[in-house]
Amino acid sequence: SLADIGVAAGSQLTLVVLPPSFVLTASADKTAKLWIAASGDCVRTLEGHRRRVHSAVFSPDGQEVLTASQDKTAKLWSVWSGECLHTFKGHAGPVLSATFSPDGQVVLTASSDHTAKLWSVASGASLQTFECHVGPVLSGFFSADGKAVLTSSSDGTAKLSSTVSGERSCECLSTFRHGRRVFSAAFSPDGQKVLTASSDNHAKLWNIVSGVCLLTFTSYCGPVTSAVFSPDGQQVLTSVCDGTAKLWSAASGDLLHSFEGHLAHVFSAAFSPNGREMVTASGDFTAKLWNVATGDCLRTLGGHDSLGGHTDDVLSAVFSPAI
Repeated sequence: SLADIGVAAGSQLTLVVLPPSFVLTASADKTAKLWIAASGDCVRTLEGHRRRVHSAVFSPDGQEVLTASQDKTAKLWSVWSGECLHTFKGHAGPVLSATFSPDGQVVLTASSDHTAKLWSVASGASLQTFECHVGPVLSGFFSADGKAVLTSSSDGTAKLSSTVSGERSCECLSTFRHGRRVFSAAFSPDGQKVLTASSDNHAKLWNIVSGVCLLTFTSYCGPVTSAVFSPDGQQVLTSVCDGTAKLWSAASGDLLHSFEGHLAHVFSAAFSPNGREMVTASGDFTAKLWNVATGDCLRTLGGHDSLGGHTDDVLSAVFSPAI
């Protein structure tokens, strides 16, 4: 009872209603969808792109969504109304990923035109173009202070670049090399390491200062399509083309668990803000939520018997931020 925790009779209480946790998915069916994580219900579909949507992410405050598409654009949407607020145009090829800066004021896009670009969220203006790669740029990621970006490319590298180096920049601060295309690159939570995922069947952990490879996480069953750190930086989560996601120790490189249940390639995997759950996106037209500690599948988003599900490959899935 309330009395048991020291609340006196007649006391005024304030009820705080927390917003639900959402999952955001992007699909080759040209849409992004918003789902309630607890129930698996699809509550909104974002329609407006003319070709497949490669990625979708939330703004840091959770109020907006950013999508990247094969139609050569990125779009900014309102989470609550579903309205498209702005379209970022300027790439000469498909936009393969798009993400927000930590303060939510700038957008970073990565394109098959071999460039990445920074854009103003407020005005939509292009601020800076990175021309560091000699192949399609597959992903982009901001550092915690927003002063640097990591890009990954089909040219077999990930590159670290400064966001304060000028309107057009070919200069990179560091290069991290794989034998084949690098699907993703991310900073560790403390900013001291870089994590890459590649079609050479490896994810690699690098020292950001020396560029030395510290650990290699090997998939014996196919390309590693994505790799991310847990929120506390203690674990690494990879998605693999064999239909699984794998959890690793970031300290030792030991495989801790393999998450099995998808019927096709897993294109991405991401942690919830508290690190206790994870979500995977797959070519079987579904996303799945998992308990990280037990490996249990908690629910499936979409599928043949689901109302409002995707009708093509689910290419990315992320949780809404903790507000």
